Amino acid sequence: MLQLMVRPVRLIALLAVLVAVGVALAAPGSASARLTPRGVVGSGVVIVDRMSDATFAKLAKRGAVGLLRPGYGPTTNRRRALAELVRGTEVNARLGGVPAGKPLLNTNKASVYPNCHTCIVVQLPPRGAPTANNRLYRIAVIGGGFHGLLRSPTTHIPGLVSIVDIAPTALPGHPSTTLSWTPSKNAIGQLTRLDHAIGANNRLKFAALFILAGVLLALALLGLRAAVTAVPAALLVNLALGMGPVSNEVLLCAAISAGTALVAFGLSRLCRSESALLALYGGVVALYALVMVARPEWQAVNPFGPTQNSRFWGIGNQIETLLLAPLLAGAFLARRRFGVLGFGLFGVFGLFVMTDNRLGADGGGAIALGVALAVLGTRLFKLSAKGFVGLLGSAALAVLWIVSQGLAQPGPNHLRSAFSDDGAGLLSSLESRVPLSYLPALHAWQMVVPLLFVLAAAFALAWHRARQPSTRDILLAFGVAIVTSLLVNDSAAYELTAGIAVVGALARFAPAPAPARVPVLVPAISRLFSRAKLEPEPVPVPLPSESPPG
Repeated sequence: MLQLMVRPVRLIALLAVLVAVGVALAAPGSASARLTPRGVVGSGVVIVDRMSDATFAKLAKRGAVGLLRPGYGPTTNRRRALAELVRGTEVNARLGGVPAGKPLLNTNKASVYPNCHTCIVVQLPPRGAPTANNRLYRIAVIGGGFHGLLRSPTTHIPGLVSIVDIAPTALPGHPSTTLSWTPSKNAIGQLTRLDHAIGANNRLKFAALFILAGVLLALALLGLRAAVTAVPAALLVNLALGMGPVSNEVLLCAAISAGTALVAFGLSRLCRSESALLALYGGVVALYALVMVARPEWQAVNPFGPTQNSRFWGIGNQIETLLLAPLLAGAFLARRRFGVLGFGLFGVFGLFVMTDNRLGADGGGAIALGVALAVLGTRLFKLSAKGFVGLLGSAALAVLWIVSQGLAQPGPNHLRSAFSDDGAGLLSSLESRVPLSYLPALHAWQMVVPLLFVLAAAFALAWHRARQPSTRDILLAFGVAIVTSLLVNDSAAYELTAGIAVVGALARFAPAPAPARVPVLVPAISRLFSRAKLEPEPVPVPLPSESPPG
């Protein structure tokens, strides 16, 4: 049971930590300063097969350097990478990997680059059949005011460049999508650490989720209240690992397992009241939003971050599924504490974090959360089918408004293609679900099917052992959310594994039966009038002959 009494000291301490982190992020210092180049590089792009360490070090002294992801999707090769480079656009490897249209660039022979004054030198994958898109290649921009470490408007990770960033940088007229640079005293050393960290974290994507699912199921089966705070704990540990970034795989696994358990136990002791737990849920989500604006690389290069070959930063499928736990539980607690207004504000807050382009614009996550909030609201407010449709429509309108604000701004946007060509882009996006989502899940059925059975069994057990209707309300909302996510997103195995972890956390979520609602509009007025009375009203005293009240 959650205690109804608010403990101000603990709540203030928790909020103070979040505010301190926010202040630190708001002033990250000169290391994250993004500088716009003085001129556009226009002398051409040079393609090389190999770039030695010595050559790369020389180019770093003459310009700005970085690491290049040569394709979009799970596989790539020279033909696909070159096609995307010269057209400045990308096509997922599952859809062919070769964009249509006229090339915008001409590439030069490698012999011209050692002495060029303004050029972009790019290393691309070897010729041949497509191979796994898990290797980063070298890139250098010489001239045009570039010096230090390259920064990309596509990746938001200092030092990491996408294949689609090259054409806008080499051609005039693309100020919002061109590469920029940031000063660095040791650009080569920073890129080496970044390369190792991305490689280690990508290798541990599934392992980290499996470990987390095991930890949360164990906490739930043991009946420990730490399961309620385990997802926020895992999200905080994950963010701390991205601040390094950490490339030691043993340390990464230990942090996800032991670190999550220890932080969860600490948070469970700190957040004993509903108010503190609501502050924790909302604070963790707000912290992720703040980090994605101020230091997006912290949220990107860690065990639960994107794979950096399709989505570089923002909310990927792993984080999206994990965030459903604090967002749904937080909306429930906000309704108990502040009524309809609290539920609505917390829900809009969650939709904003999922949808806003400055935070990565996760369209699939916004759809899953919107449907889940409609289901949860229908259960909490005992609405009919028309009420459910009304809530669903309200969530859709909120998402569309947030999307429209992002599309009005120049620059990369994950949802721009889906809302292009007067609806044709949306139809193409829906058609692409088959090759991007369903066929890969069928090909990986040896992993997907067992995970689906484990998730179903964990959900059924949590539903059967739920002690209160409120636990089932949140479980049902999450169940609908995970089904929706499987329909509209890719990476089914990631979502199922993270879903198992969330079910373990929600199984122990058992609020007190009576709501501890805080009046929102009139508490101060009522207190004012009560204190304004000059004399207290006389209290009637029962006579001895009267019988005591029943």
